[in-house]
Amino acid sequence: MADFFSRNHFRSFLEAFDDPVWVVNRAFRLVYMNPAAIKKFSLNADHAVGKYCHQALFENSSHCPFCSLEQVFSSGEAKNTNFTLLDTDGRNHVYALGNYPCSGVNGEVDYVVAVCVDKSEGADLFAEISRLQGLAAMGEYSAELSHEIRNPLNSIEIQMSLLQRMAARLPSEEAATFLKVVEVVRVESRRLNSLAGDFLKIQKSRSLTLADCDLFAVVRNVVELLREEAREAHVDIRLRLEEEAVFLRADSDKLQQAFMNLMKNALEALAEEEVEGAVLEVSGRLENDRVVLTFADNGSGIPFAQQAKIFDLFYTTKACGTGIGLHLCRDVIRAHDGEITFVSDEKSTVFTVVLPRMESNE
Repeated sequence: MADFFSRNHFRSFLEAFDDPVWVVNRAFRLVYMNPAAIKKFSLNADHAVGKYCHQALFENSSHCPFCSLEQVFSSGEAKNTNFTLLDTDGRNHVYALGNYPCSGVNGEVDYVVAVCVDKSEGADLFAEISRLQGLAAMGEYSAELSHEIRNPLNSIEIQMSLLQRMAARLPSEEAATFLKVVEVVRVESRRLNSLAGDFLKIQKSRSLTLADCDLFAVVRNVVELLREEAREAHVDIRLRLEEEAVFLRADSDKLQQAFMNLMKNALEALAEEEVEGAVLEVSGRLENDRVVLTFADNGSGIPFAQQAKIFDLFYTTKACGTGIGLHLCRDVIRAHDGEITFVSDEKSTVFTVVLPRMESNE
């Protein structure tokens, strides 16, 4: 029994680990790496063994800032630490590094076994939970604040109407100046009212009232609602739907709101750019158990520097925009277990919405 844990037994034990494991001697030089460590650090074991661990593994010229080897060798006690590392996938990963002492017959620590475990998934989950909790709290607060804001705004609107009527008693020149001020206040008051309404929509965007609905009928309805606006903007809306009806379980009002935001954004962009022969093409098709909708315009596209931010809350490039529309749109689509993506270049922008065909009661 005395020779049960031979070097070969110990090596086979370490090689069964799925996580990277390496062994360091008192000189901080590598004496062993298991296959997981070799793969993780893309090393040749013959070349790495014998080198300082900080050089071979982390390409540091001196000891790593998170290194606890010295304490383990001197105290004989295991040490655990966490560190982050930019990995080959371009993401910062969170690792838990445990250094465990291996003592010889004289009681001194001859080697330290290091076990490195990737904790990124758990860290990402914790960060996402914290983010969602923050958003939930903000949503509740914004809903309450929006209700409180709308009451005085409605009062302001009434008072502006009274002032407008009072202006009729003034001389025409004075009345014109007075009315300009009144109109500025009314426009800004309405913009704040609209912003408050958008906050309320965000708070409700993931609360769905599901019922059987014809998705393509929802799309057709939005197109018809925007026909006049498109005509005034000199934009030709083209509708191309493969099927007569696609029924699924969904909140048709919220989907209509999301599609309306997407199409209005396209119309406004095309009108602002004054695109000659402006076209917004709305298409729909079935792909197995999914419905795919595309909203394509022939505008000058979204600048590359802005593309990573367009779904961010409050991000907008419009002078009077709130930066809520696309964020709200993505929330609604995701609430239906769908996804929204886009591609854009100097010749066009195409938004794609993919929705699963939830079971209908039809």
